[in-house]
Amino acid sequence: MSSERRNNVNNYPEAVAKIASDYLERVKSQLCLVPSRERDEFLRELQSHLYEAYRQTPGEDDVGRILEVLRNLGEPAEVVSDRLAGAMVRSGARRSLPLYIVGGILIAMFGVPLGFGGVGVPVGLVFALAGIVLAYYATAGSILLAGAMSMSMGLTRIFLPHLWDNLVTLRYIQMNGAPGELFDHLSRSEQGFLMILIASVLIASGLGMLWPGRYLLRGLRFLFSLVFDWTRRLAQSVRGKLCGDHHTRPHVGDVSFANNGQ
Repeated sequence: MSSERRNNVNNYPEAVAKIASDYLERVKSQLCLVPSRERDEFLRELQSHLYEAYRQTPGEDDVGRILEVLRNLGEPAEVVSDRLAGAMVRSGARRSLPLYIVGGILIAMFGVPLGFGGVGVPVGLVFALAGIVLAYYATAGSILLAGAMSMSMGLTRIFLPHLWDNLVTLRYIQMNGAPGELFDHLSRSEQGFLMILIASVLIASGLGMLWPGRYLLRGLRFLFSLVFDWTRRLAQSVRGKLCGDHHTRPHVGDVSFANNGQ
């Protein structure tokens, strides 16, 4: 529990603090799939709302006041369903994390089980986002690869000119058009330096893409966990209904036994 939450809880009377803490722990148990930072932010917002609502609720009975606030909020699962989507969108917008915004929208749209067909919509969306993230990393990898090749070519041009000339003669290295004309007007060291400079820019760009990419991976992992949990819960619900129907349906053997008894 964060210091802010502890401070708010400490402002309650002792009995009220226990009730509020128990309620928040029950809400927290509903947030096992939510990333820790978003979970803590959501709990802080809820704690602040809970405390303000308690302060504004009239009455002399402190326990009665907090219980009235909790009744108005609803059960923990209802609170998470009603408020988590907005909290996720706000957190994603504030931190420029688009996949967390998508996660909030998915929670808002598909928080209630819609059947396997309904779950198929977010599953398809998440896999489409996974393809975008993979393409993003493929682009970053291609830029890094191009930078590494340019760096090796520049170093070869400076320190191994004979090898460079052989590669050009064998047509492994070809420079045509405007780049070729530019290189023809430069000395060997200038050509190498130019390629190393281009390589440095490419490598810096590739590494710059990888840095925010970790947030994309984190968000994608959250979305996969979210959809997997929905699917698992839906499957358990369907299996429970099927098992319930199976237990309540009379068996042929039971009927035969009853008839035999007659």
